[in-house]
Amino acid sequence: MERRAAAPVAGVGLIALAAATLPLITRDSYYLDVATTILMNLTLTMSFRLQVSTGQINMAHISFMGIGAYASALLVTRVGLSFWATLWLGALVAALLAVPIGSVALRVSGPYYFLITFAFSEVVRLFFNNFFEGLFGGPSGLVGIPKPGRLLGLVFDGKPALYGLMAVLCLIVVVALVRLDYSRFGLTAGAIRQADLVAETLGVNVFRYKLTAFVLGSFVAGLAGVFFAHFRQVLHSSDFGLEPMVLLVVFTVIGGTGSVWGPVIGTIVMTLASELLRELHHYEILVFGAVLILTMLFAPEGLVALSGAARRRLRRLRGRAPAQAGAGLAP
Repeated sequence: MERRAAAPVAGVGLIALAAATLPLITRDSYYLDVATTILMNLTLTMSFRLQVSTGQINMAHISFMGIGAYASALLVTRVGLSFWATLWLGALVAALLAVPIGSVALRVSGPYYFLITFAFSEVVRLFFNNFFEGLFGGPSGLVGIPKPGRLLGLVFDGKPALYGLMAVLCLIVVVALVRLDYSRFGLTAGAIRQADLVAETLGVNVFRYKLTAFVLGSFVAGLAGVFFAHFRQVLHSSDFGLEPMVLLVVFTVIGGTGSVWGPVIGTIVMTLASELLRELHHYEILVFGAVLILTMLFAPEGLVALSGAARRRLRRLRGRAPAQAGAGLAP
């Protein structure tokens, strides 16, 4: 029990230490860019894993990131609000839209849920791309999005400052979602993922739990989207299309959906791999697809479970060695 209680503290502490150490090691803009992208992806994958924890793969998750991004960009550029206000307003818009979408999609399961969320994702992408071009930028994209600006005398316009902001946001999300996963909500969500009908017969309101995870995950995705818009300063509908959604699924599944730490490992490993494969960008999705297939074949529980599997294998080998030695000494 003590080990279970110490695990989230140690994990969060390790992420915080790594995030705080990087700026002390290097100020190179490229490495800070990559690290900021890792933290942004980590925020997104952990929110996606929250939804997966109830047994549902939401193919529209990347769309709620886009909704938060476009909402914040428009509120800043057209209405004149501050980034610090739209940071939460953009995420709130994504969460509010997630309520009716989730209420409809979660009434079904399996391929029907997949198709509904996928269809919504395509509708959102086409809406940003083809409608109200004067507002959303159309195929050319939305440009001229300002950086966050000042807060309490601090200026957030350089790479180190933006990295620090993303690190703080990511740590807030990690602490909240890890705490949620180790709470009664997380245990109930795991039970729903394994056998939702059994959980319902025991009195669990399965729909309410699934909708709560759907809306909370969409809120965090919107939060990541707001930062993405003001970090990149340009938005295109393709940023929230099928390919980034597939990559999000790959990051999460390769890391392991059975543990809250799976997305951490998957995001770090695969984001670094993406940078190494930058020259092979057109083949990147094929490489990741192959890695996903191999992971499902040889490590179905994800990279996060490899250490445990290795320890169990060593214990079996150690137990087998004395048994064989004893058999050899028998008359």
